[in-house]
Amino acid sequence: MDVDGDGRYDLARPVANAVRGVDAYGSGAFGASRDGGRRAHRGVDFVASPGEQIRAPIGGVVTRIGAAYSGGNSLQYVEIANSVTRYKARVLYVGPAVEPGWTVAAGDVIGRAQDLAERYPAGMTNHVHVELTGGQGGRLNPLVVLPARPAVMRGPTA
Repeated sequence: MDVDGDGRYDLARPVANAVRGVDAYGSGAFGASRDGGRRAHRGVDFVASPGEQIRAPIGGVVTRIGAAYSGGNSLQYVEIANSVTRYKARVLYVGPAVEPGWTVAAGDVIGRAQDLAERYPAGMTNHVHVELTGGQGGRLNPLVVLPARPAVMRGPTA
């Protein structure tokens, strides 16, 4: 989907898989209840098998790669920002194949899905978690904003 009219995709689905349903740890839907209703799920969980290629949900610059949880670096995230569209995406549980400062197009492979079994031994479905914010800084439902199918584009550039 070309949001800014430059002829390139600006939005893409990270995988072609469904949203994580309800499992031992709850629902993967946007806004699902967390911590007994004290907070809402701030993204969408797309089912992804460990090792599966994960694509950039937005085009832009990789701004950060970090640990998904404090105290450990085994599960990571990739953050991408686009100064033109003003979208910002964070994809958790992805072993990165990109580096901060790299430019990616929506649909470029940014890494591979990680295995959640060690962190969630009671049976969470393996997935990637996608958070998306818009120009006003508010959380957006990725299922509403991202197209239904992933775009297959090119590799990232330095």
